[in-house]
Amino acid sequence: MFVEGYLGEGLSVPQATYGVPHSIADLTPSLAALWGLRKPAQCQAKVIPALLKAAREKLGAGQKLQKTFFFCPDAIGDVMLRDFPGEFSYLQEHADIRVRSTAVMPSVTPVCFSSIFTGAAPATHGVVTGARPRPILTVETLFDVLIEAGQEIAIVASNNCSIDRIFRDRSMDYYSTRGNAQSFELCQLLLERYDYDVIVCYDGGYDSFSHKFGSRAKESFAALRASLERFKLLDERLAETWKEYNYMLTFTPDHGNHNYREGKATHGYDMYDDMVINHFYKIAGAQKVEA
Repeated sequence: MFVEGYLGEGLSVPQATYGVPHSIADLTPSLAALWGLRKPAQCQAKVIPALLKAAREKLGAGQKLQKTFFFCPDAIGDVMLRDFPGEFSYLQEHADIRVRSTAVMPSVTPVCFSSIFTGAAPATHGVVTGARPRPILTVETLFDVLIEAGQEIAIVASNNCSIDRIFRDRSMDYYSTRGNAQSFELCQLLLERYDYDVIVCYDGGYDSFSHKFGSRAKESFAALRASLERFKLLDERLAETWKEYNYMLTFTPDHGNHNYREGKATHGYDMYDDMVINHFYKIAGAQKVEA
């Protein structure tokens, strides 16, 4: 059950509980390796061998990433892919790899995204509840390592949501918007007019509608489909905008959710619906451009 303030038991216990090979935190050491950079100082997670292998096959041996776009939809769990695989057809067909992963406890947004981008368990990174005001992470993140290497980063998210707050006070750009549609439109503009190396785009629509109407309500399904369509549009856009670079596009949810009564969903519990999610990765090698 959910207990506010529960620190969890690190990264490996949820994996053992649900028989899942990876943690959401494994993103950070894997991306650091693919960029040819060190891990954050407090990182406890492990690299994803299959992801590194897929990158070698797409980029070539010894090649590193030059651009990354993190698309971060909220609360889309493995249970939705299991029960409605057709909704995820484009994502499954066009991503190079799916990494089934476990969230951390409590399975709430600030705690999970903190683990995703630090590679650390909640007890280590220090964000251990979903309570407001959202704290700012003081441990090293993947973003700190990228900044140290000279990369330009933008985070785009709706005003005062978790991703808008927990990574503040770093030498990168923060764009706060009125909502998910505006965030996505702004990301399109950034791709058109600016040369960021890393962009993070948060999409909280499915989570918001699930809390209001339930995880499988028509309003929630519309938001889920909007997130999946946005991934498709990003995939098509990056194939042109970043074609001269080695790049990666991710589909990176934080946790799942479940209905606790008719018409209302929640999350934060140590249960399959909340804890098991999928991270998808699309990798593309630089194309030669004729002079």
